[in-house]
Amino acid sequence: MESRFFIAPEQLEAFEAAARSGSFSAAARSLGKAQSTVSGLISNLEIDTGLQLFDRAGREPKLTAQGRALLQDVRALLNSYSRFEAKSRSLNAGLEESITLAIDESAINLQQLALSLAPFYQRYATVSLHLLHASGDSASKMVREGTADIGIVLSRGDYPEDFDFRGVGSCSFVLVAGVQHPMAQLESVSSQDLHNHLHLRISNSAEMGSLPENDLSDRIWYLESYSLFMSLLTAGLGWAFVPMHIARPHLQAGSIRVLPTDFQLTPYPYGTDLIWSRRKALGPAGQSLIDEISAVLASAQAEPA
Repeated sequence: MESRFFIAPEQLEAFEAAARSGSFSAAARSLGKAQSTVSGLISNLEIDTGLQLFDRAGREPKLTAQGRALLQDVRALLNSYSRFEAKSRSLNAGLEESITLAIDESAINLQQLALSLAPFYQRYATVSLHLLHASGDSASKMVREGTADIGIVLSRGDYPEDFDFRGVGSCSFVLVAGVQHPMAQLESVSSQDLHNHLHLRISNSAEMGSLPENDLSDRIWYLESYSLFMSLLTAGLGWAFVPMHIARPHLQAGSIRVLPTDFQLTPYPYGTDLIWSRRKALGPAGQSLIDEISAVLASAQAEPA
């Protein structure tokens, strides 16, 4: 039967500190231990592994080839120990192990979302964050069914009674088409013009068979991805109402154009909400994530356009 040995974390810490600092005395100072303790821990590690990790022939110990071969693995083990200890402390303090965030890209500029996630990670590095694409009404559905803890959605007035929500900003939609599209050459676009051309809409797959008829066009394509959506628009295929934060770089690049209409003279506004269910209480990390996103979006709203 193969023999097993137990390696204590303190032995690995002493070995790594000595390898990093170049001496047992410097390792002892960095660990706040006596030099004899560090030397004993390393000697016991060598006995337990049956390997000579340091050559002690010179004035200062030098890593042997065997010691160098183990060093990266030891550092990986120590990092795992640190994560284990941090997560154990977090769970004992009531901190969530993971949070799932369902995101409707229509409702939020993803660069602003990234700004809010950076400080969250710094504060809650042990919490695993799952970021899900959720077009249309699917974010609300995920929160309702418990598959997402928090949703970022376009505002609506009929949330379920067991939902909590916080209005955190607003976005505006503009009517656009690619510069090669026939309507991009018109001085004024009527509802009949829209009716005569293909309408592109963002929707998740579950909604595609149940969406109401759109009276602006009887030719509609449904897409889940804004990446493909904008590729079709810039190629001159179809027209669409697009959130300004998604349309702006394409407008600046000159690949799409806002269509001048005789029925909608200003961009159409929507609110942005964060939603969560009262049936699944958020822990400190979830509450902090809501606060971080709210603060970043509030700051963005305060900046001049």
